Amino acid sequence: MKAVFLAVLFLVIGGIISSSVNSSLNVWYNSLNKPFLNPPNFVFMPIWTLLYISLAVFIWLIDRQQHSPLVIQAKKLFVWQLVLNFLWTPIFFGMQNILAGLIVLLIIDFLVFRLINISYQISKVATLIILPYFCWLLFATYLNTSLFLIN
Repeated sequence: MKAVFLAVLFLVIGGIISSSVNSSLNVWYNSLNKPFLNPPNFVFMPIWTLLYISLAVFIWLIDRQQHSPLVIQAKKLFVWQLVLNFLWTPIFFGMQNILAGLIVLLIIDFLVFRLINISYQISKVATLIILPYFCWLLFATYLNTSLFLIN
Protein backbone atom coordinates (compact mmCIF):
# COMPACT_ATOMS: atom_id res chain seq x y z
CA MET A 1 0.00 0.00 0.00
CA LYS A 2 2.87 2.35 0.79
CA ALA A 3 4.32 1.86 -2.72
CA VAL A 4 0.95 2.72 -4.28
CA PHE A 5 0.71 5.87 -2.15
CA LEU A 6 4.26 6.89 -3.11
CA ALA A 7 3.59 6.24 -6.80
CA VAL A 8 0.46 8.38 -6.71
CA LEU A 9 2.31 11.10 -4.80
CA PHE A 10 5.20 11.13 -7.30
CA LEU A 11 2.75 11.22 -10.23
CA VAL A 12 0.75 14.09 -8.72
CA ILE A 13 3.86 16.15 -7.97
CA GLY A 14 5.31 15.42 -11.41
CA GLY A 15 1.99 16.28 -13.05
CA ILE A 16 1.68 19.58 -11.19
CA ILE A 17 5.23 20.54 -12.11
CA SER A 18 4.76 19.53 -15.76
CA SER A 19 1.48 21.39 -16.15
CA SER A 20 3.04 24.53 -14.68
CA VAL A 21 5.51 24.74 -17.57
CA ASN A 22 3.25 23.46 -20.35
CA SER A 23 3.18 26.79 -22.23
CA SER A 24 6.99 26.86 -22.28
CA LEU A 25 6.98 23.37 -23.76
CA ASN A 26 4.64 24.38 -26.56
CA VAL A 27 6.51 27.54 -27.53
CA TRP A 28 10.10 27.69 -26.34
CA TYR A 29 11.03 23.98 -26.41
CA ASN A 30 9.38 23.38 -29.78
CA SER A 31 11.43 26.26 -31.25
CA LEU A 32 14.75 24.66 -30.26
CA ASN A 33 16.91 22.71 -32.67
CA LYS A 34 16.56 19.07 -31.63
CA PRO A 35 19.32 16.49 -31.47
CA PHE A 36 19.38 13.15 -33.21
CA LEU A 37 17.24 10.60 -31.31
CA ASN A 38 15.00 13.30 -29.79
CA PRO A 39 11.66 11.56 -29.19
CA PRO A 40 8.34 13.25 -29.92
CA ASN A 41 6.84 15.17 -26.98
CA PHE A 42 4.02 12.65 -26.41
CA VAL A 43 6.56 9.96 -25.43
CA PHE A 44 7.68 11.69 -22.25
CA MET A 45 4.52 11.46 -20.13
CA PRO A 46 4.00 7.67 -20.37
CA ILE A 47 7.70 7.03 -19.77
CA TRP A 48 7.79 9.28 -16.71
CA THR A 49 4.61 7.68 -15.41
CA LEU A 50 6.27 4.25 -15.51
CA LEU A 51 9.49 5.63 -14.04
CA TYR A 52 7.73 7.31 -11.10
CA ILE A 53 5.90 4.06 -10.38
CA SER A 54 9.21 2.18 -10.47
CA LEU A 55 10.77 4.77 -8.14
CA ALA A 56 7.94 4.24 -5.66
CA VAL A 57 8.44 0.47 -5.77
CA PHE A 58 12.20 0.94 -5.42
CA ILE A 59 12.00 3.09 -2.28
CA TRP A 60 9.31 0.82 -0.84
CA LEU A 61 11.62 -2.18 -1.27
CA ILE A 62 14.52 -0.31 0.31
CA ASP A 63 12.35 0.88 3.19
CA ARG A 64 11.26 -2.71 3.94
CA GLN A 65 14.84 -3.74 4.66
CA GLN A 66 16.31 -3.82 8.13
CA HIS A 67 17.37 -0.29 8.92
CA SER A 68 21.11 0.09 8.71
CA PRO A 69 23.52 2.89 7.79
CA LEU A 70 23.32 1.74 4.15
CA VAL A 71 19.52 1.91 4.12
CA ILE A 72 19.61 5.38 5.67
CA GLN A 73 22.19 6.50 3.11
CA ALA A 74 20.10 5.05 0.27
CA LYS A 75 17.01 6.90 1.50
CA LYS A 76 18.90 10.18 1.72
CA LEU A 77 20.31 9.77 -1.80
CA PHE A 78 16.86 8.86 -3.06
CA VAL A 79 15.26 11.98 -1.57
CA TRP A 80 18.00 14.28 -2.90
CA GLN A 81 17.84 12.89 -6.42
CA LEU A 82 14.03 13.06 -6.37
CA VAL A 83 14.03 16.69 -5.24
CA LEU A 84 16.49 17.57 -8.00
CA ASN A 85 14.42 15.55 -10.47
CA PHE A 86 11.36 17.62 -9.57
CA LEU A 87 13.41 20.85 -9.83
CA TRP A 88 14.80 20.05 -13.28
CA THR A 89 11.52 20.77 -15.08
CA PRO A 90 11.03 24.33 -13.76
CA ILE A 91 14.72 25.07 -14.28
CA PHE A 92 14.86 23.74 -17.83
CA PHE A 93 11.39 24.66 -19.10
CA GLY A 94 10.25 27.39 -16.69
CA MET A 95 13.52 29.33 -16.58
CA GLN A 96 14.43 28.11 -20.08
CA ASN A 97 17.94 27.48 -18.82
CA ILE A 98 19.49 24.59 -20.72
CA LEU A 99 22.88 24.81 -18.98
CA ALA A 100 21.43 24.86 -15.45
CA GLY A 101 19.21 21.94 -16.42
CA LEU A 102 22.27 20.04 -17.60
CA ILE A 103 24.12 20.73 -14.35
CA VAL A 104 21.13 19.48 -12.34
CA LEU A 105 20.94 16.34 -14.51
CA LEU A 106 24.63 15.60 -14.04
CA ILE A 107 24.18 15.82 -10.27
CA ILE A 108 21.15 13.52 -10.48
CA ASP A 109 23.16 11.07 -12.60
CA PHE A 110 25.88 10.99 -9.95
CA LEU A 111 23.41 10.56 -7.08
CA VAL A 112 21.54 7.75 -8.82
CA PHE A 113 24.80 6.03 -9.74
CA ARG A 114 25.74 6.11 -6.03
CA LEU A 115 22.23 4.96 -5.15
CA ILE A 116 22.58 1.97 -7.47
CA ASN A 117 25.90 1.02 -5.87
CA ILE A 118 24.43 1.23 -2.38
CA SER A 119 21.10 -0.40 -3.20
CA TYR A 120 22.89 -3.38 -4.75
CA GLN A 121 24.18 -4.17 -1.27
CA ILE A 122 20.67 -3.85 0.18
CA SER A 123 18.33 -5.36 -2.43
CA LYS A 124 19.28 -6.66 -5.84
CA VAL A 125 15.61 -6.60 -6.90
CA ALA A 126 15.34 -2.92 -6.00
CA THR A 127 18.53 -2.26 -7.95
CA LEU A 128 17.08 -3.93 -11.05
CA ILE A 129 13.95 -1.81 -10.70
CA ILE A 130 15.90 1.46 -10.66
CA LEU A 131 18.19 0.62 -13.62
CA PRO A 132 15.69 1.74 -16.32
CA TYR A 133 15.38 5.07 -14.50
CA PHE A 134 19.16 5.47 -14.58
CA CYS A 135 19.25 4.60 -18.29
CA TRP A 136 16.53 7.18 -18.96
CA LEU A 137 18.48 9.78 -16.98
CA LEU A 138 21.55 9.10 -19.10
CA PHE A 139 19.44 9.48 -22.24
CA ALA A 140 17.99 12.72 -20.84
CA THR A 141 21.54 13.89 -20.17
CA TYR A 142 22.43 13.18 -23.80
CA LEU A 143 19.37 15.16 -24.95
CA ASN A 144 20.06 18.06 -22.58
CA THR A 145 23.75 18.17 -23.55
CA SER A 146 22.87 18.11 -27.24
CA LEU A 147 20.30 20.87 -26.82
CA PHE A 148 22.92 22.96 -25.02
CA LEU A 149 25.49 22.41 -27.77
CA ILE A 150 23.24 23.04 -30.79
CA ASN A 151 21.17 25.96 -29.50
